[in-house]
Amino acid sequence: MSKIIIYTPAYNAEKTLRRAVDSILNQTHKEFIYYLLDNASTDGTYEIIKEYAKNDKRIIPLHNEINWVGNGIYEVLKNYGKDCYFCALDADDEYTPNFLEKMLFFIKNENLDIAACGSDFVDMQTNKHLGMRLLKKNLILDEEKFDRYFPTYHQFMRTIWGKVYSISVLRRPEYKRYKQPGYGNDTLFAMNAFYNANRVGILSESLHKYYVSPKSVSYQFDKNRTKSDRVLFDAACDFLISKCGAVSDENLNYLWIVYFKAIKDTLNVLLNAQISVSDKFEYLLDIFQSRHTQELIKWPGAKAEKNRLFSQAASRMLSSSPYLVGLEVEFLCYFKDIVFSILQNDEENALSQIIELIAEGTEIPDEYVESLMLLALNLSAKLELHDYFIYFKKLQISLLIELSKTNEAIKEFADWDEILSDDIDFKNLKERLGI
Repeated sequence: MSKIIIYTPAYNAEKTLRRAVDSILNQTHKEFIYYLLDNASTDGTYEIIKEYAKNDKRIIPLHNEINWVGNGIYEVLKNYGKDCYFCALDADDEYTPNFLEKMLFFIKNENLDIAACGSDFVDMQTNKHLGMRLLKKNLILDEEKFDRYFPTYHQFMRTIWGKVYSISVLRRPEYKRYKQPGYGNDTLFAMNAFYNANRVGILSESLHKYYVSPKSVSYQFDKNRTKSDRVLFDAACDFLISKCGAVSDENLNYLWIVYFKAIKDTLNVLLNAQISVSDKFEYLLDIFQSRHTQELIKWPGAKAEKNRLFSQAASRMLSSSPYLVGLEVEFLCYFKDIVFSILQNDEENALSQIIELIAEGTEIPDEYVESLMLLALNLSAKLELHDYFIYFKKLQISLLIELSKTNEAIKEFADWDEILSDDIDFKNLKERLGI
């Protein structure tokens, strides 16, 4: 019988760990070594691990003194030969009792380097079934099929769990090493294994339960999360180039969809994060001003969805500032220093920056000028700087005239004809309006 090395890292998992461990101990395939890692938990996780290890010699307890986000798997596997297999399980998930047996049979029957299976997604709090990741029929990948079926198997390459790997594919050098900040390490691990594999099989059965929890890293904001989305996009492109020779148009379109969904999830996590509005704006800029997002914007697909997402994200985040509500994402990015000052409640500095732009004759894109004038007027009013308010009101009316928005210009001009009837600038504006 084939020996399998199983690995479960656990951090503060005392409420779910027994479910995960019991699902391994109840496997019909009994030949395995089970590494249980306590990742510096502050609850009773390590005590549970030691209890299991005391009662079952197949379990090897590990303990970290500090919570370490990394991949200690390679340190474990270096002690085992290429004839062994490896699989991982999160501390809050479970495998069906026949997971190992069925996966090993699939591997042997199809001569596979890696076998993956489907997963059921379950709400951690309600135990409600949320959906499945499952193929209608088995898929065997070899040679050109890695290119042809990329959109089909990519979803299975994003996670470390739900798979059994030949240790041989984990011993070979990585095709390209990426410095991953934390989020997405699982994907890079699995992607490297898929690159090293000659044959990969996806079994059309669900043998794994993934419990969806708001405490999962997928739903927690990390300062490197925005960078991770880009790293994973680049890694997928390099995988296809290295494995298949090129990124086809079909696969590139698919990856843009994946990236769009990734930043959609990241934006949702960011907007709900317990950090300051100004910090959120910095991360928002990091997303929107990155080369990847700029190329995504140019990508012809999902135009309406992209515009809606970006506008909603900006509106939701900036709703706390009356000066910024309704402004387009592009405007916010273009005048990021001004916006940042406003978010820090430094309206005086924001207004000074606008004044400086105009005084220096800085060229401002036509599509932004009206919004900038309105922002300057609102800031001047808030700061009770009447001279600047009048100055920007003149600029606003002059701009409306230049844009042939005569009715709007007349409306803005109306009260000032009486208030400052002797002002030479307003007299000139009145002549230009022909009133």
